[in-house]
Amino acid sequence: GAKLSVLSQSELYKGIREHRPRAHRIRTERAMARALLAIEAMNGVSPHPSKLWANLKKRKHGTFTQKWCAFNWKALHDAHKIGEFWKHTPVRDRYMPCTACNEPVESLEHIVFECRMTNQETVWTLTKDLWRRTGMDFPETNIGTVLGISEIEIKRADGSTNRGLTRLFRILVSEAVYLIWLLRCEWRISREANPMRVHPATEVAARWRAIINRRLKMDWNLTNQAIFKKRALRKSLVEQTWNRLKLHETGITANLCEGVLVGSGIADRLPGRNR
Repeated sequence: GAKLSVLSQSELYKGIREHRPRAHRIRTERAMARALLAIEAMNGVSPHPSKLWANLKKRKHGTFTQKWCAFNWKALHDAHKIGEFWKHTPVRDRYMPCTACNEPVESLEHIVFECRMTNQETVWTLTKDLWRRTGMDFPETNIGTVLGISEIEIKRADGSTNRGLTRLFRILVSEAVYLIWLLRCEWRISREANPMRVHPATEVAARWRAIINRRLKMDWNLTNQAIFKKRALRKSLVEQTWNRLKLHETGITANLCEGVLVGSGIADRLPGRNR
């Protein structure tokens, strides 16, 4: 009953999508079920599935990067080109299994938590060691936790949500998983899955420190109200997120009051004349 003369293209498109029947993907429903089970185990309640999709669009409080949201969206759809994706192709014997681990199907769960070629043990060790500086044990993490990380919450003793630690946990898990994914892709594609060319632990540790440095610096920059106006992060939230880590003991130090960030002793030089 709406007049075409007053409708925008965006409104017409939304109306068409609402009336279009939605197809059910078994693989998406399976991944979503694992995410909801992990969220319920951590939080005690299970959210509506639409909240997970909405979180990937809004990216509230600068918690997740755009690259992570794209990665997690594909993971919830089980749409990454790994494992079962190659089952009905001529190259299934080459790309479907993880031959280095004798795993018949290279699933996302295998890549993130089991594979010996991704150096995931080093990444998770560094992540857990950093988290323990908060004085809390690292929560049990599985592929469901990864898929539903945008709704996972860290609770206080009285049952209330600790916003600072919740945000920190989401940042650490999302960055750890995405780094493991990058290491896997580099080894599989750029290094042609050569077992002799696995990333050394020292390189992985340096990249992890650089990632935490970058996220810490980005958080501080996002508190600039002159640039980001109403979208700027509150300084109190940034301090609640990072000040319990005692980063100066890890080689990652920051003065949140002044916005000064110092690396692990190896300064990154910018390309070009003004480096």
